[in-house]
Parts: sequence; structure tokens; C-alpha cells
Amino acid sequence: MKQTIYTLSLLLILFSCKTAEEVKSDKTPQGKRYAIGQGSGFTGAYTEFILSENGKVHKYDFKYDREVYFKDLSKVDLNYFMELIEELSLEGIEMNQPGNMTYYIDVRIGKTSINKITWGSYNYNADEELVRLHKELFDKLKEWE
Repeated sequence: MKQTIYTLSLLLILFSCKTAEEVKSDKTPQGKRYAIGQGSGFTGAYTEFILSENGKVHKYDFKYDREVYFKDLSKVDLNYFMELIEELSLEGIEMNQPGNMTYYIDVRIGKTSINKITWGSYNYNADEELVRLHKELFDKLKEWE
């Protein structure tokens, strides 16, 4: 009887512990982050990926209001996109033109938004380089490797 209780206690302790990776992923990454998203105003369905400067990609779960680790971006892709972001200087762009299909890039530090660039209105044409960055980055982030 004592052996059964001891074994069950040990199993309970082992299964209740978190791995180091789980604990690390619970924390919001620090530093500059870029939320790339798109969605429809009619249905309210949005998809958002968050790229951290360290290459970690999270997918935002709107239903449970949380960020879920998705993947690591390769160093080559990370450097490429960070150079494009620097060239466009996203922190200085002021644009708030949502439409039926809305696209956005939100520059954040941690979870705090610094600048949100939104476009999609049928009577507003966003800068081509910004649209190209969004499409290229969104497509790369949503790929499951």
C-alpha cells in the first residue's frame, strides 16, 4: 500500500512539472516585435503573426487572447525582413485606412503598440513597398516548415 501511494505521488509530481521550454514560451518576448495581420471586417476573422527580433514567430489566438509559439524564422529570412523593415522605417508611417479586407503591421515593444499601420480601404492606395513587405512577410510567417 505504501509503495502504491509513493508511486502515485511521484507520478503526480513528475507530470505536474513544466519543462524549461514551456516556462520560457509562457513569457512575452522582450524587445521590438512586428505583428503582421489581415482580416475581414464583415466576418471579423483576423489572422495575425508576431515576429520578434530574435526570429521567434508567434500566432495570435483571438479566441483565447493569447500568443502561441508557431516557429523559428531562419537567420537568412530574419536578416532579409529586418533590413526591409529598417528601410521602410515603419515607426514613422502614419496610416489608418481600414477597409472590408484590412491589412496591418503593428510595431510593438513587448505587448505595447508603438505604431499600427492599417490599410485596405477601396479608395486608398497604400505604398507599394509596404504592401509588398506585408504580403511577403505574411506568406513567409504562415508557412509551416
